[in-house]
Amino acid sequence: MEISFLSSSLSLLVLLTISTFTYILSKKINFPYTVLLVIVWLFLVPLSHIEIFSFINNFELTPDILFYVFLPILIFEASYNMNYKKLFENWKTIWVMAIFWLVLSAFLVWWWMYFLLPLVWFKIPFLVCLLFWVLISATDPVAVLSIFKAVWAPRRLVLLFEWESLFNDWTALALFLVILWIILEWWVVTAWNYFEWIWSFLSMLIWWILFWWFIWVLFSKILWYIKNNESAEITLTMILAHLTFLLSEFISSYVHIWNFNLEISWVIATTVAWIVLWNYWKFKITPKVEENMEQFWDFFAFIANSLVFILMWLVLSHIDIDFIKFILPISVVILVVILARAFSVYIPIWIMNFFKIEEKIPMSWQHLMSWWSLRWSLALMMALMVPWEWDKWYWKILEFQKNIWWTFDFDIKDFILVITIWSIMFTLLIKATTITWLIKKLKIDKLHDMEKFEYHEWRIFANLKILEKINNLYWKKYLANEEYFNLKKKYWNNLKSAVIDLQLLLKWSDKASSDKLIKKAISVHALWIEKQYLKSLFKYNEIDEKDFKFIFNKICKQKDRIDSWENQLKSIDEKFYLTWKSLFSKFLERKNWWEIRKYVRNRTKVIITRKVIKELEEVKNLNIWFDKKYFDEIIDLYKNFYKTAEWKKDIIFEKNKAEIIKIEAKLVEKSLLKLEEKVVKDLYDREIITPKLYIKFIEEIEDEFYKVV
Repeated sequence: MEISFLSSSLSLLVLLTISTFTYILSKKINFPYTVLLVIVWLFLVPLSHIEIFSFINNFELTPDILFYVFLPILIFEASYNMNYKKLFENWKTIWVMAIFWLVLSAFLVWWWMYFLLPLVWFKIPFLVCLLFWVLISATDPVAVLSIFKAVWAPRRLVLLFEWESLFNDWTALALFLVILWIILEWWVVTAWNYFEWIWSFLSMLIWWILFWWFIWVLFSKILWYIKNNESAEITLTMILAHLTFLLSEFISSYVHIWNFNLEISWVIATTVAWIVLWNYWKFKITPKVEENMEQFWDFFAFIANSLVFILMWLVLSHIDIDFIKFILPISVVILVVILARAFSVYIPIWIMNFFKIEEKIPMSWQHLMSWWSLRWSLALMMALMVPWEWDKWYWKILEFQKNIWWTFDFDIKDFILVITIWSIMFTLLIKATTITWLIKKLKIDKLHDMEKFEYHEWRIFANLKILEKINNLYWKKYLANEEYFNLKKKYWNNLKSAVIDLQLLLKWSDKASSDKLIKKAISVHALWIEKQYLKSLFKYNEIDEKDFKFIFNKICKQKDRIDSWENQLKSIDEKFYLTWKSLFSKFLERKNWWEIRKYVRNRTKVIITRKVIKELEEVKNLNIWFDKKYFDEIIDLYKNFYKTAEWKKDIIFEKNKAEIIKIEAKLVEKSLLKLEEKVVKDLYDREIITPKLYIKFIEEIEDEFYKVV
């Protein structure tokens, strides 16, 4: 069939339809989605050779589509929700994994390939082995995180995988481009070229800092002016992902300093852009937008992953190679990659654990890290970057093959592509399908005591609330007698089961341990309540970004203390701000800025601590079957917080009555706007007002919400 825009569009839609139904099936049978796509591919390939279905191949996965369209989305989504503070807590382990780990793994892959492949009648030149080892040594964050989303694992382990994968990508891509450049220019290499290659590699790892700073300033200003425009803000993140990527490529290709290209790593620039967005800009984004942001990027990552995956196998089906010849070399390569990964995990981590450089990494984690070396989109992208028959640089590949006496009936591109795709297929068919089993076998998913306590605690809360709801429905006559008694019996049995499990957990713990568990669980619950109400105030613009971040960080510090089994601080002083105030006292007195800010913060503390006290009192009265003194202790702590904040607020009010009365009027007005929004939504849900009127009302309310106080 002749390829046209119509047939390409039809191909794209059919592939998306197949991917969607494959995803639905994978959820129903609890089977890895990517592995199921491989099985679908086994049916698609012969189907695509039938004339009527030949259009399936018309949408091709070209290097440009993968590189400029899909890759920014995949990198951006892989970097989503990464906390840079956690990076600083584990930076030594991450850097050892990302540099030493990569270099050792890559060296072993290259060395073993170069000396073992001739034993199976595949003597591959030094530089080709070098190119492959860089390509295959870095684990792919997209593949890792897509599996982690479906499998439970400790947060620190997930973090190590995430950051190791991203940093590995930075180094691997930079090295790959340098080695590919060496191959393409091999026939005219001079001493000066070696200096250029070193400069190119270092440049890609350095210049992204200045570039990131430029992007950061630019998009910060734009976000400030488009606040409260949901569609524009979400679209801006898509622009950020692709513009960062494309500008990095443009600068690398066309900007020169002293006859040197100003190379910028696209992977680093795009990754950092998203990490900065999520850790800094998310407070500048309209709070309501944040609720939809994750869904938006999950959707686009699903589309990109599905298309890249299924098109990759269609690319493989069109390579004119006798795959029987590749069985032995592919087997050798897979074995080499497994062994190299094992060496590069156990050796550096053993050294780090021995010298106690950072928190110990358990042996069970090391086993999982060694086995879970998934490769995916980035490895494929690098393989596709090698020029082939239709590329303008293909003549350089032919020249290189001629110089090294390449004797095979396939070219370098086909060799690299075949062993890369089959290595990826091995990780997906074998490793990805055994991850869940391995996690259970190593007991990595085992809950610790605190998690067990919280699990039973929330089961009790949930069943109590459900029973309360069932009673309300019954008294309103929404439930018949038989249904009511059946439901009540079911959830009452669930409640008793949760209570017994909690009692057994506490019974098998010593008195001191059980006391700590209960106090910690209640403290975590209280901090969670604080966060929810703080976010609500920020959402409705009752506090600004700076005040939100200040109080939010205080709550996070308290949470870190609780996680470390320490007590909550009874107060967190504001020494930094007081010092800052003393340096600029005259300015602050003239502007009266500092006093007003302190008033808003203490007002916010009064609101959220009052909410915590109220909800903890309600939970205490639910009869959780352990001593209520634990609740009383935390409630007393929050009563102290409340009194202190109220006292500070009143003192500031007396000094600045005129200004604060105006501010309070505006803040009360915003509280009333919440009620107005709720009423309008209720009217719309009951179909009393039309969609047109609903949109008009909401727009007017939101305009008032985001007026500066």
